[in-house]
Amino acid sequence: MLRVSVQAWFSHDEIAAVPGSTLTLPLTIHNLGDSTESYTIVPAGLAASWTTVSQGNLTLFGGSQEVIDVEVSPPELSTTTAGPTAIAIRIIPLGDADDAMVAETTVTIEPFDDCRIVALQPIQRARHRATYEFMVENHGNTVASCRLHLIDSTDRIDGDFDPPAVGVAPGAASLVRLKVRAERGGFRRTSRTLDFDIEAARQGFAPVASSLALVQSPTIPAQAIGRALAVLAVIAGLALAWFGLVKPTIEDAVATEVADQTVTVDPGATNPDGTGATTTLPADSTDPGQGAVIGEPSYFRLEVAPALTQVADASNTLPAGQLFDITDVRIENPYNDKGVATLLVNGNQVFVWSLENVRGSVFEPRITPIRLQPGDIVAFSVRCDEIGDPTRATCTNAVNVGGESIAIDEG
Repeated sequence: MLRVSVQAWFSHDEIAAVPGSTLTLPLTIHNLGDSTESYTIVPAGLAASWTTVSQGNLTLFGGSQEVIDVEVSPPELSTTTAGPTAIAIRIIPLGDADDAMVAETTVTIEPFDDCRIVALQPIQRARHRATYEFMVENHGNTVASCRLHLIDSTDRIDGDFDPPAVGVAPGAASLVRLKVRAERGGFRRTSRTLDFDIEAARQGFAPVASSLALVQSPTIPAQAIGRALAVLAVIAGLALAWFGLVKPTIEDAVATEVADQTVTVDPGATNPDGTGATTTLPADSTDPGQGAVIGEPSYFRLEVAPALTQVADASNTLPAGQLFDITDVRIENPYNDKGVATLLVNGNQVFVWSLENVRGSVFEPRITPIRLQPGDIVAFSVRCDEIGDPTRATCTNAVNVGGESIAIDEG
């Protein structure tokens, strides 16, 4: 029967280690023989590269034992796989190398997060639209599942990600494209820089972000503005000549012609059929008549707060004696909730939005007004599929309906 001359064991059977830190494990070595023996102690196994021993050589009298320290320093790299890892130490007797033995224990490597966004084109030059490319890199030791967002506090930039979410394995990277659209502002003589951020949000971890910029070129060069001013000066001169000379001359001629054609009507005169004489107003005469109306800018707001997976609505009924022309609609989604929002007039859908595409607010202008009659009902309905802010108990959405309010005389 083979007789074992040395025995070794760790004081801990299983312990956790954080990548980037050092863990010390006591290892006991016992000489089971009757004579003095020297041993060579070396790390073994897959974790040998980040395992060290305090004493590489040890001499023990027969029957004696000694405790040495084994240091485990897992590097903070994506190749340091999270989970159980075996730590092995080989003890080799110098007298008989074939009598070597291996002491093992299990160390659980903790997961760590190191996700980064690397912009390939941090600055783009364009008037209204541009495409950016960036890498989502995972330097951690677990899979990074990221949902991408565009952050612009000024609401001057909007965009779409391709893809909108990525899952990146440890040590890998994923290419994402972002197509941005800038709001169309007024005329600019000089360049304008719009700064915004892109963010990768992950459940259970803090989001990571990177800054981008869109440099908008001038809409009208300074040379073109000088030419336009020259043209305006010519037009102003012509207008001055019209109002100062031509128009007064024409008005005097018309007044003279009208005076020559003035007809005097005798109140006592009668028509051939015996009726009273009448006069006919000129074709360009106007009579406002009864119930003349003038539209005034106005708006009303509808707010809802549906619970998760529920539907909530709010409505407004147009009062008697009033018309309302809807000319624009602005929907608000301040907490990035997900679901479906609908604007209805008398039960008929006018607008339908996916809340996932509404970040903050979206303005819906209309060229053709929608005329509301007294008693018509405008309703705003929202189905809450996901609450954007985890600190809130409901979705929170609103719609502002703007237009012209017109008073009418129903008598």
